[in-house]
Amino acid sequence: MSDAATRALERPIRLVGTRTTTLDGTDLAALEHRSREIEIVCATGDRFTERWRGVPVPTLLESAAPSPETTHLLVDSRDGLRACVAVEDALEGLLAVAKGGRPLSMVGDHATRFVAPGVDGVRTVKGVARVEAATLAPGEDPDSYERWGESADEHSGGQRM
Repeated sequence: MSDAATRALERPIRLVGTRTTTLDGTDLAALEHRSREIEIVCATGDRFTERWRGVPVPTLLESAAPSPETTHLLVDSRDGLRACVAVEDALEGLLAVAKGGRPLSMVGDHATRFVAPGVDGVRTVKGVARVEAATLAPGEDPDSYERWGESADEHSGGQRM
């Protein structure tokens, strides 16, 4: 199932660390996939727990080789959303390709979703286009790196790793 789900990618996903690489559906299908239950808490306060299947974030990041100083991941969607997630939270997550045993492309309008335990629902990015390692200075506001509604491929911010 994960092979069919990953091949449904709209476009390749760019990974940025000390190296930059791009993964297409075939590349993503070749990576380790895991399944785990993760609760999503929506902005409305509603909660739902689903069994998600996808590539663990640490596995995903191996090919980008993030700097040891990385503090956050910037996760961009195809429609312009950018979430800035603390790396220690993100490392528990998945680049999901399936939910409840069905490929995401069959249950929604996206083939991938970043999900992680304890990460607010608004930051569980749908239709992931880019994952970038970033190092924020002490006291720097992670919210200043987030955005809504601009093309994820046109803008970038923060110190790149």
